[in-house]
Amino acid sequence: MSWKLNKNGVTPQRQLMDAEQQRLNDFMNAIRGEGLHPAESARNARCEYKKLKGTDNQYEIYLSEKNRATFTVDEESQTVTMLQVGGHT
Repeated sequence: MSWKLNKNGVTPQRQLMDAEQQRLNDFMNAIRGEGLHPAESARNARCEYKKLKGTDNQYEIYLSEKNRATFTVDEESQTVTMLQVGGHT
């Protein structure tokens, strides 16, 4: 079973620089297009992948020093749901 991406209703909190947008696109395309696990997708996009403290299934990738993308990971359904893009969580 391949991983799926749900990004419904998520828009960037602020304008992303070209390099930040490219990292985000690479991350999302690796999940949606190649069906990769989000940790592997983050490695392919050259992003740090980190579990958020105090949560069961929330993670973030670093798009830059200023901007992150935050999402949930459901291992059972193999679904990544985007929560926020831009800023810090």
